[in-house]
Amino acid sequence: MHKHRTITIIMGMLLASLAVIVLGACGSSSSSSSSASSSPSATKVEQILGHAPTGLAKQIVDNGYFTAANDANYAPQSVVKKDGSLVGFDVDTAKKVGELLGLNVKFQNPAWDSIPTGLQTGRFDVSIGSMTITAERQKTLDFTGPYYYAPAVIITRVGTPGLDTVASLDGKTIGTSAGSTYYDWLQASTKAKIKSYDSSVTAMTDLARKRLDGVMTAAPTAQQAIAAGQPFQITGKPFFYEDLGMAIKKGEPDWLALLDYAVKTMHADGSLTAMSTHWYNGLDLTVKQ
Repeated sequence: MHKHRTITIIMGMLLASLAVIVLGACGSSSSSSSSASSSPSATKVEQILGHAPTGLAKQIVDNGYFTAANDANYAPQSVVKKDGSLVGFDVDTAKKVGELLGLNVKFQNPAWDSIPTGLQTGRFDVSIGSMTITAERQKTLDFTGPYYYAPAVIITRVGTPGLDTVASLDGKTIGTSAGSTYYDWLQASTKAKIKSYDSSVTAMTDLARKRLDGVMTAAPTAQQAIAAGQPFQITGKPFFYEDLGMAIKKGEPDWLALLDYAVKTMHADGSLTAMSTHWYNGLDLTVKQ
């Protein structure tokens, strides 16, 4: 009996050890499989690039998200609603980019003129915030192709003369957003007195209070204000069109290639047009009219 009991104990110990080995092997196989499969975004990104991502693109894919900067006081491009949600054309565009690349999006809403520095220092991964592509900005930033175009107009109060020529701006006090192409154009092309604001929407408050003669902004932003009941008017044709792109810091070719892929795809599949007509009262701003 004692001998048989000893054999039984030994057999039990052997079986327990075998179970541990089998379970360990299964666990190892599962872990290896999980590691090898990688994330859906990594697989998608490799298919787009034709190789594994490098630089900032690799960091973004490893994180599973990118950080997008925009202007949260620039309806209908982007604005924070009363319930705290961020909505607008640029917001939907950024989300669509994330969908196409298999990545989540985290939004940040800094002061507009701080965005270029924030991109260069890594505070944001990309600006999807209606930034105009200019030669000056291209010295320090890289841009995708344009994802839409914005006509630049000057709004005035209803009942006052329209400001629709360069000559009509002489000596007039015109408000616009600091660090914007509107500011640069007014400074280079007119003899207007320029007053800068954190956004053209803020400038409209002073226009309504008769502290300004006009505000230069994008036509869709002006139309949004007028549709909301603001006592403004647009007269004449746009002064110029802005080519608006997504901006990143220089030296990140893989990240730029992924964003360019998203822009081209959204143009081709009609999603940019659909978002534009939704947010801009039926206007397709993805083409120059």
